[in-house]
Amino acid sequence: MDWIVHYPALRHLHMGLAFTSGALFALRGAAVLTRQRWPLHPVLGRVSAIIDTGLLAAALRLLWELRLNPLLTPWLQVKLAVLPLYIVLGMLALKYARRREAKALCYIGALACYGFMVSVALTHSPWGLFASWDD
Repeated sequence: MDWIVHYPALRHLHMGLAFTSGALFALRGAAVLTRQRWPLHPVLGRVSAIIDTGLLAAALRLLWELRLNPLLTPWLQVKLAVLPLYIVLGMLALKYARRREAKALCYIGALACYGFMVSVALTHSPWGLFASWDD
């Protein structure tokens, strides 16, 4: 069967997993900042890992099906450059930063990275939400 038939479902799966991953991080991060312990429960960590693995698998399948080379596609380069920063800031916010102020700064930074990556994906511009300033 032609892959284009499955493209909308694959795209929506990727977007849904991206939303779910971001929402779960935002919820867990806010709870950590209010000194609750449930966000660090191992089950939530596993659920988050499963969602993120599905998100990565859907992204790789989209790259394959659309024949996109991240090294030649500027907006994908930006997403891939910001992704490690989002991951590190998220880890610091949820677990590794010792002081609450540091956790809060990392949480805000991670949310900003997430929002920027979403805007880059929606605009297909490396400038993301700042794309209109690029003119």
